Amino acid sequence: ADDSRTSPTADDSRTSTTDAGHPPTTGMSNEEFDEVLAKLGDLLYKLYSGNPNLCATAAKEVNPIAFQRLNVDDDVVGGHHRQKRRSTAVTMLGQFGERHAQLKDLGVPDVTACLVRDLLEVSLGDFRPDTSVASIEEVCEELQLMHEKSGIFMFASPIVEQPRLEIDTTVLYGREDEMSRLLSVHDRLRDTGESEAILIDGYSGCGKTSLVISVIPHVVKAGGYFIGQKLDQFSSSPIALVLNAFDMLPPLVLEKCNQHEVESIKRDLGCIFGDQLASLVRLLPNAALLRTSTQSSTPSQLDGKLRIDYTLQLFARIISSRQRPIVLHLDDIQHTDQYSLDLLQHILCDIKGCSSILFVGSFRSNELGDEHPVNGFMRKLDRNGTLTSNIHLGGIKLESINALVSNSLRLVPRYCKDLSREIYRRTDGNPLFAIETLRSFVGTGLIEYRLRQRRWCWDIDQIGDVKLSDNVSDLITLKIAALSDKNRQALKTLSCFGSSANHDILNTLSMELENLQLGCFDELVNSGLLNKNDAGYNFSHDKVLEAAVSLFPTEFERADCHRDIGRILLDAFDTGVLECVGIVADQCNLGLASEAHVACTNMARLNEKAAASALKKANRKSALHYSSNAMRHLPENCWQSERDLSIRVYLTHAKSAAINGVMDEAKDAIDKLLPYANAIDKMAALSLKGSILASSRQIQEALATIVGVLSDLGETIPQTFDDETLELLFAQTLQSIRENSISEVRKFKLASPNDEAVPIIRFYDMAVHLSHLLHTNMLDIFACKSVMASLKMGCTKFSSFGLAVFAARGVLARDWVDESLVIGLFALKLLERFSDADDQRMSVYGEYYGTIANFSTPFQLCCERLNHGKEIGLFHGNHMGAIWNGNFFLHSGLLAAIELSKLQKECKYQEGIVEGDKDQYFGTTAAYTDLVKNTLDILTGDKPFSGRIEGDWPCPGANVIRYEFLKKYHHSVRAFWTRDFSQCVWCTSFLEDMYKNLPTSIMIKFYGGLAGYCLSESETENSMIDVAIATMKEKEAKCAHNFRNKRLLLEAEKLSRAGEVEEADIAYLSAIEAACKARFVHEQGLACELAAAHYSRNGGEDGLRRDLLQQALECYKNWGCKPRVEYIAKMIAE
Repeated sequence: ADDSRTSPTADDSRTSTTDAGHPPTTGMSNEEFDEVLAKLGDLLYKLYSGNPNLCATAAKEVNPIAFQRLNVDDDVVGGHHRQKRRSTAVTMLGQFGERHAQLKDLGVPDVTACLVRDLLEVSLGDFRPDTSVASIEEVCEELQLMHEKSGIFMFASPIVEQPRLEIDTTVLYGREDEMSRLLSVHDRLRDTGESEAILIDGYSGCGKTSLVISVIPHVVKAGGYFIGQKLDQFSSSPIALVLNAFDMLPPLVLEKCNQHEVESIKRDLGCIFGDQLASLVRLLPNAALLRTSTQSSTPSQLDGKLRIDYTLQLFARIISSRQRPIVLHLDDIQHTDQYSLDLLQHILCDIKGCSSILFVGSFRSNELGDEHPVNGFMRKLDRNGTLTSNIHLGGIKLESINALVSNSLRLVPRYCKDLSREIYRRTDGNPLFAIETLRSFVGTGLIEYRLRQRRWCWDIDQIGDVKLSDNVSDLITLKIAALSDKNRQALKTLSCFGSSANHDILNTLSMELENLQLGCFDELVNSGLLNKNDAGYNFSHDKVLEAAVSLFPTEFERADCHRDIGRILLDAFDTGVLECVGIVADQCNLGLASEAHVACTNMARLNEKAAASALKKANRKSALHYSSNAMRHLPENCWQSERDLSIRVYLTHAKSAAINGVMDEAKDAIDKLLPYANAIDKMAALSLKGSILASSRQIQEALATIVGVLSDLGETIPQTFDDETLELLFAQTLQSIRENSISEVRKFKLASPNDEAVPIIRFYDMAVHLSHLLHTNMLDIFACKSVMASLKMGCTKFSSFGLAVFAARGVLARDWVDESLVIGLFALKLLERFSDADDQRMSVYGEYYGTIANFSTPFQLCCERLNHGKEIGLFHGNHMGAIWNGNFFLHSGLLAAIELSKLQKECKYQEGIVEGDKDQYFGTTAAYTDLVKNTLDILTGDKPFSGRIEGDWPCPGANVIRYEFLKKYHHSVRAFWTRDFSQCVWCTSFLEDMYKNLPTSIMIKFYGGLAGYCLSESETENSMIDVAIATMKEKEAKCAHNFRNKRLLLEAEKLSRAGEVEEADIAYLSAIEAACKARFVHEQGLACELAAAHYSRNGGEDGLRRDLLQQALECYKNWGCKPRVEYIAKMIAE
């Protein structure tokens, strides 16, 4: 039969089956058509070989009568065909429909029976239906579809049961390009190991969540971890959802990793977190699954100071890798807050390569304005070098809508084109709208399953005439309105918890609420309104949640529902059935939201517990929310009727307000608390007030508060801080130390927890920290007072910092190096006697390894300990301690010859820490970090050396002396390595006795001594060289590793300039060897460079000179100093 639809033109002569032996095709050659036939046979074999019930022998057993009738009809019809062709198309259509029905009676799937009928209808020519097949290629495509999706199409049609429309919402339609982009980002992450972020935007219902979910199998197959959470407008704590996402990791580790990997992760957790593993478990309860021991440690009492960002950063470093990256998805991030985004920024902007995380954030395009914090978040990621990208989702194409309809109705796409066009016209390709429109057509009977045809049927003209809603929200609302009362009540109850609720909570409610039945939730799952998982139930889409919320006629009725839920959950919490204090408090608070002030001690107590719990989990926003509610529910006469509760509430509120930056509110709470507090609570409140004042740049007021407390505790504080007072107090303190023989740490007296020494030494510790920013004498005096109090009353963990400061700023500055080392080591060892002293360790590390240990310990080891001190500070939320150790690490890194590019990465990471605490301590943290950054940028060639001393002190009136001296040191470093030797020599004029034992002062002498000769090739007089050599000899006696190569190089230069060539030869070679042995690659290169100049100056072999220059070039390249690399390369070229 001919088919004009497959012909190039209407007038072309068409090849018939009689003429060519083949049915009509789209212009195929015989060879091509044979190939199609072979493919057709292969597909039929694949299709039926795996479905024995579709074979004829099995069909006899399924329906023998129908099978017999089919055979009879086949003989009769076949005989008629052999004898006489039917005369009318109508008769033939009836015959083909009869065969179609007979096949279905046998249990043959409808799509297969229809395909047989449609193939027979080709013989009708121009009279065949529009749905008949157009070519053999189309037949092959449909058979291929049946084979690939046999679960959808190859099923036996039910005979009597009315089926339910089943739409698989997990299938992604029309997003192949976007999915490919998302997968390519994931695969790039696996290649580079460097974290990335990608945002997916689009209007509601466009499939943002489905797109992300579609990559989960790929992530899992590749060995990675997929974690995610959904936010909504009712989420009171986005940070809690971020924590919940990370809490999903430990079970995934146990599920996906082999035993060796699991044991390695457990060891790393124990090594890095140590005693603070319990603090991690407090944030992420599932981390307990990765403990190496069942013995639990006591969490540190940080009360909101825990650096949640660094804790998660460390955790991510341990868990993730290039082979097992983490994919973190936050859905609807338009509902997040700045705190959560700052947390994510810190995690993603970790030092490159330390962790491998792909952050995927999805949001509605119309709900993210230019000022939304998400935009700033992405800009910060860009500035920090984290790769970012964006995927925009619009509507899907008509072909994809047709695939959705085809799969849902279990009909081949050819049969669904008219219906798909109508759905596409109404929905503009929005996937959710298309699904709900299809469901609406079924729900209103416009599409119905007809038992006689055993398939879904519709009248397209009737559908086209029906007016439905033009937005998806109305469709969902209508759908919910058609539900039973009990199902609508279940939706209303679930909406009170936001997007989801867990099984425990719903079980508890179902036992108390008569109109809430658990079975309703499963019915709602079947209707497509809810999803069910191991944790509980959640709304299938945020539009469903919005519609469920709208079921409450007024806010008062919604509040009543919250109140009923809160009452039940509070009883369960009080009896220990539930532990989720935050959820209980949320429901109770929402139930009373309409009342401005309700005096209720139970509510005050509940919210105080919730605030304390939030503080322990570093959830500062929620902590302030709960503590404010606790304050609101206290009775007016609270200090008389509920004194203990009021003290707890006010103190908790002060802590919550302080960590949220609401300092005035925090100070006001403390001031109201103090008249009623007992001694212990008063100390805690005053300590907090001192910290608040300091962070508010009220340094004098903070110190005055602390001095007042010390005076109240019986301590005598000097009225003046002049040199005479200091020297007298220093002499007394040093004498007491000598008399107590503090080298025996284990024999030294410790104060008991209830001793009067504990608050006294604690406040002295605060005074020492604060006086860093004031006069130097004040710092030394408070350090002396702290040491004296510890020697007199017994040591606490807060004694260590005062001892370290006394050793570094007092004893070492007076040139008693050996004694400073003894006292500094005592401060370190004292910490080991306290199980909870980690929060003090970073302060002691900074003083000891940043200053004192430079004269006894290799610079490289000092760097390791300082970096560890920084990590401890971050973990404990001590910004100043972390930044302080970080800056010491960067300074020592220059001395230790750490590769400059690595130091730049560490400095960039340090900048991120400083950025989060820029105003702390008057901005001095940023000032010190900028000094190092600029030096590194100059040494690596990223910026030129200006020849000016750069850096402004941000805090007029505070202690600027040490900063100014440090500026001179950095100026000296920059000048020396960029060969601006006059500036280097000039810096030596700023050397002061008070800083003579600082490593920075010693290096200024070293650079100045060498620069004095480098100014002129003929220079023989150099006043600084002898001073520098004497200093290096003195320090070499204590630590040859750090100073021997420097002394040898200085001596070699002096000998060379004095004309003592042979002695200089030996000294240069010894300097090169010593620098190599000490792993000071920068000074090894320097020694090679100066030795080459020596041979050039004294007529040495040109080949030896070139070898030395080549060695210098390699050393400078390894260090990463571009100015020196360029200079040496030029020298070699000449």
